[in-house]
Amino acid sequence: MANVLAYFFSIYLALSHVFILKRVDDGNRLCNDLMNCLHERARIEKAYAQQLTEWGKRWRQLIEKGPQYGTLERAWSALCTEAEKVSELHMEVKAGLMGEDYEKLKNWQRDSYHKQMIGGFKETKEAEDGFRKAQKPWAKKLKEVETMKKSYHSACKEEKLAASRETNSKLENNNNPEAQKKLQEKVEKCQQEVQKTKERYVKSLEELDKLTPQYMENMEQVFEQWQQFEDKRIRFFRELLLEVKQHLDLSTNHRFQTVYHTLEDTISATDAEEDLKWFRSNHGPGMPMNWPQFEDWSIDLNRTLSRREKKKPSEGVTLTGISQTGSDHLTVPASTAPAGSNPFEDDEEEEEEEQEAVEQQTTVNHISVNKEEIKMLVNRSEHSAHPQHPHLFCFYLCSMDRRSCRVSCHFFVLVTFLPSSSSSSSSSSSLCSSVPPQVAGCCVALHGH
Repeated sequence: MANVLAYFFSIYLALSHVFILKRVDDGNRLCNDLMNCLHERARIEKAYAQQLTEWGKRWRQLIEKGPQYGTLERAWSALCTEAEKVSELHMEVKAGLMGEDYEKLKNWQRDSYHKQMIGGFKETKEAEDGFRKAQKPWAKKLKEVETMKKSYHSACKEEKLAASRETNSKLENNNNPEAQKKLQEKVEKCQQEVQKTKERYVKSLEELDKLTPQYMENMEQVFEQWQQFEDKRIRFFRELLLEVKQHLDLSTNHRFQTVYHTLEDTISATDAEEDLKWFRSNHGPGMPMNWPQFEDWSIDLNRTLSRREKKKPSEGVTLTGISQTGSDHLTVPASTAPAGSNPFEDDEEEEEEEQEAVEQQTTVNHISVNKEEIKMLVNRSEHSAHPQHPHLFCFYLCSMDRRSCRVSCHFFVLVTFLPSSSSSSSSSSSLCSSVPPQVAGCCVALHGH
């Protein structure tokens, strides 16, 4: 049994270089696999950093525009700051993986594995040549031993057949002496051949045994050479993985620790009493009030305009073609601003100014478009002794705009009820008293005049 194991062990040694060659090729493949691993992790770090940045930016805007206020708002916003800082750290991780670890591995692979023009690697070819040279003498003698063994086994087989024929011939009572003699000579000859092949077989085994120590020494030298090559690869991979760990482990980064210490301090600084006090001072009973006070009249005060009146120029509409009053022009202001402003409307002042400017411009344009129609109706009323449907005319003007109500009433009174000799300096109160009740009621119902 021991001889059989030794025999198979020798065959294994003769073929062991195949595993070494495969390991050399696998080393280059493992370099590529590790580079792909680092590249994928770097992409994950970059994507995570970008998502943190987008998340922090979006929620910071929502918090600033939202109803939260005070110290709790700062604590909430601190989460966005943490995301931005951690995003920067993860981008540094990505840069470390690709800029340092990936490039280091790539350069080591280029220096350790050299591609050949015909394919494969130079190191694989060197390992194959080294093992072939180390085992060549022993492998040659092993082949010779295999030949001697085959010859010996064949001779033994022939000797066994010859002996079997001779025995069978004796049992058959064959009286032919010549045949018996030939079978006996054949057996003797086969026995001699067995002895010769056995001697050659034993001799070749002895010679192989003499070559075995040298063969083992040469094979071991080549084997150790490529063991050292593999040892360099394993040690390099170990050092590289430790560097990767340092880049990935943010817990040892003092900046990472500072981010969460700051976050904890900001959240711990949240004070409900301070937030409630701030809200009371800015939106509650504690806010400053601008109550109306007595203001004495003065020339300077009369000339001073409010901020809203400064921004809105005085505009008016001129009606022409009225000859009964003795005046060719009647100017009516488009809007009148109050002397004072409510302090509660300061926050919405700009929006109200823009809305009122749009409404004012719409009113002026509407009145300007209908000016020709008004002139036509006035001329028609001048040539008619009994103007028809004066109420419809007044109702039309009153329904155009709130600001044109007074103008339409004055115009109705001037055209319809005032004689041509009336003075144009009549007051609005005397004019409005001449309006028929149904027309005046219409005006009051629509505009409160």
